[in-house]
Amino acid sequence: MSVLPEFEYKRPGTANELFDLLLSHETGAQILAGGTDLIPRVKLGLKKPDIVIDIKDIEGLNYVKDDGEKVRIGALTTIYNIKNNIMIKEKHPALHEATALTANENIRQRGTVGGNILQDTRCLYYNKPETWRLSFKPCLKNRGDICNAVKGGKKCFSIYRGDLAPALISLSASICLVGKDGEKEIPLENIFTGDGMSPFSLKKTDFIKEVIIPSQKMIGGYEKLRMRKSVDYPVVNVALSMDTKGRGRLVSGSVGPRPIVYEFLSSDELRKIPERAYNEAFPVNNMILSPLYRKRMVRVLSERLIRRVFLDNF
Repeated sequence: MSVLPEFEYKRPGTANELFDLLLSHETGAQILAGGTDLIPRVKLGLKKPDIVIDIKDIEGLNYVKDDGEKVRIGALTTIYNIKNNIMIKEKHPALHEATALTANENIRQRGTVGGNILQDTRCLYYNKPETWRLSFKPCLKNRGDICNAVKGGKKCFSIYRGDLAPALISLSASICLVGKDGEKEIPLENIFTGDGMSPFSLKKTDFIKEVIIPSQKMIGGYEKLRMRKSVDYPVVNVALSMDTKGRGRLVSGSVGPRPIVYEFLSSDELRKIPERAYNEAFPVNNMILSPLYRKRMVRVLSERLIRRVFLDNF
């Protein structure tokens, strides 16, 4: 499908109006922020919303603030603005590098941090036009009962391929969720279910208000393997953030339905993580590159990132 189907379109001006719309359309509503993930999916027939709720008019969701203890990034802040924020570049290099490698400049100016975090899982057998998908049996994400990527598979093996989430998780980021029951703050990694069918634990009436990062300056970086250097989703990605005492997190992504977190308390522990990440990565045949190659690249990118970060900072 190359054109948008018919759906109701609403543009609330306040959070209360948004809640009212979400409560009255709990099963058929889709939230539109930058639209760089949602609109292509709707055109492909992967999403068939009854109503699209555009939240760009809601004030107070576009900012980067540092209060000395926490850095707060509003959910509607564009990837472009995060990339060009000097404070982010100086304090959180993993996030800065992740934004610089996300898609291309046009998409970065449109895409938002909230939308990038909540992009749906992807699969070579699913993210295709409807006529192409009809050549296979309907998969679990397409109202079927099998996974086409794994012969006989009875669970969905689609992959979460976001750029920003691994970098934010390496920084121990949390998110502020707003719902009909009020606000709550939870660690970012806790929103991932590990289920490709339903990758997030958010309720239908929840939306991300802001991302919250400890203000402490960190050392780190981000590495990404992608098919097209100028613009593409990661095939494998790795983020690293640590303090000056060698404590922190390495996070690998794009090998399963959720990012994988490795915490370490010293540089010696960190150096052991690439081999561990390689052993624990079990990609399946649902990308253009082979599972074995992607598994090996988890170790390669981890080792490359660690070596680069140590050369630059020690």
